Amino acid sequence: MTHNPSDSPSSFRRLWGPLLFLVLLVPICFFTVYQLRELNRAVNETLESPPPVLPPLVRPEILRRVEGVFEKNQTISEVLTEQGLSNSLTQQIIDCARPDYNLARVKAGYSYSIRFDEQDLFRDFRYPIDSDRYLNVYRDVEQDRLVSVIENFPFETRVEDVSGIIESSLFVTVADIGEKDQRAVQLEDIFNSDIDFLTDIRKEDSFKAIVEKKYLDGEFSKYGVVLAASFNNAGKTFLGFRFEDKNGKPAYYDPEGKALKKSFLKSPLEYTRISSRFSLARRHPITRKVQPHLGVDYAAPVGTAVRAVGSGRVVFVGTKGANGRMVHLRHPKGYETMYLHLSRYTVKSGAHVSQGDLIGYVGSSGLSTGPHLDFRIRRNGEALNPLRMIFPPGDPVPPEKLDQFAVVRDLWMERLVSE
Repeated sequence: MTHNPSDSPSSFRRLWGPLLFLVLLVPICFFTVYQLRELNRAVNETLESPPPVLPPLVRPEILRRVEGVFEKNQTISEVLTEQGLSNSLTQQIIDCARPDYNLARVKAGYSYSIRFDEQDLFRDFRYPIDSDRYLNVYRDVEQDRLVSVIENFPFETRVEDVSGIIESSLFVTVADIGEKDQRAVQLEDIFNSDIDFLTDIRKEDSFKAIVEKKYLDGEFSKYGVVLAASFNNAGKTFLGFRFEDKNGKPAYYDPEGKALKKSFLKSPLEYTRISSRFSLARRHPITRKVQPHLGVDYAAPVGTAVRAVGSGRVVFVGTKGANGRMVHLRHPKGYETMYLHLSRYTVKSGAHVSQGDLIGYVGSSGLSTGPHLDFRIRRNGEALNPLRMIFPPGDPVPPEKLDQFAVVRDLWMERLVSE
């Protein structure tokens, strides 16, 4: 038998070392490859997944609210410091608000609200700028800074019906049905070119209006507009529907689209009585001379508001002899109106006024026996009797908008005539 050197003990020992190394190397390599694969997978998952997001900060709860009303001559600084805010924080609030509203202008009688969180730290200050908006200066908790914004009150607007039968006056009837004086004023403003609410109102006259009411947190807050209304006066029914005029401003029209508002109001004030009428030969109560009285005297208490009967421009404001303090307006189509014996005026020469704007107050200046307004009208220089004038109507609904108006009219008409 041939001898094989590899079968000898010494040859086996020479092979055992490498074999043992290979046996140990295989699991080590496998484990290393597995670890590298797992490491690579973990790295890839880390790169592909979004970073962990911290839970949102929980805003502190509002635990204390302070509400009040600014008193006469009370300042914003006094209110805030009285509620425990430091002088520094008070000034920061004022400075923060200034681009939106100057808190130095807070008004007596206006309310305010200050809120504090569970740690009794300042949270926000609120102040109503007007009936629709309020100023809110609050602390942004996440960024720890003050922020000022002007926000709208979150009103809920409801459309409701109101109606009544007059026993003595419109204002009394409106109060009896649980409405405020403002509702009577709105109705007067719609129909006062056709109805003199001081002299024309009769017992058993009636009205119905479709109105907006605005609610805040479920409670009535204020009136909105009158969308449509009917008024029965002395057996004649007047109807008014709210629609935009040619300038895009709201106005009221009859069912045919004719403007309810005439070029001039029937009278410039709420008067007690007519103390003297237009006359070409009246005996003056002071001079006792017979002379023309080219106006109508409306007796009213001193301080009664006097309003422009029509839109126009102020051509004179001042004192003029026996006329006392007066305002003279010039209107389109050659009309002029004069308001005499005022106690004071609220307009300046050259100013433009709109129908219904306040121009002065009743007085007894000049040659006068007592407080009243002497109201005069001229057209192309000729004196006219205000009580006998039939004033021209305003502009009707524009022809291109008649179809839109008809939709609005028909919608409210059905509701106005329903019981």
